[in-house]
Amino acid sequence: TFGQRRRRNTASASRTIFASALACIFSFHDRAHAFLTPSSKISRLPAVRQWVAGSSPTYCPDSTSGLSMIAKSGGRMIVTTEQFESEVLRGGDEALPVLVLFSAPWCGPCRLTVPVVKEVMKIYQSKIEVVEVSTDDLPDVASNAGVASIPTIQLYYGGKVKDTIVGCVAKNVLARAVDKVLEDLGLLNDEEV
Repeated sequence: TFGQRRRRNTASASRTIFASALACIFSFHDRAHAFLTPSSKISRLPAVRQWVAGSSPTYCPDSTSGLSMIAKSGGRMIVTTEQFESEVLRGGDEALPVLVLFSAPWCGPCRLTVPVVKEVMKIYQSKIEVVEVSTDDLPDVASNAGVASIPTIQLYYGGKVKDTIVGCVAKNVLARAVDKVLEDLGLLNDEEV
């Protein structure tokens, strides 16, 4: 009957969504193959089979490529402690201020902050750099930076923290904080104030 077919299709769609989510999650971990044995029901789903075969599912980004990773905020994703030190902490006098968004994929308020950071990044595209740090992937970087809760936005210049904003923030509040840092550093033109 129609009702039975509809329930079957809904269950099939749910399994496909679950499998694609697992494929994205497991793409970060080599141990995933142990969970996906050929006899398990989940390994029969197309997205999982495609991933187990060695290619990334078409709707799941390949996290293992060596290319520069673009974060959800539109900035660069920091993936190692060394990268954080070289791009954020070792900034010279000629470097631009760096806006660092500390977040996590599971954090709801972080997802609300991402569009705000994108908008501010567009406004100040030639005046600041934007990077994102996942506190799940780099907890030592977050703790060394003094991040106690997420989302946290820190503005760095010359390897030092110039401003910190904790929690969800409106665009005008973040823009004001960036303006203040740029003004203090003498990088904001008088007609822009």
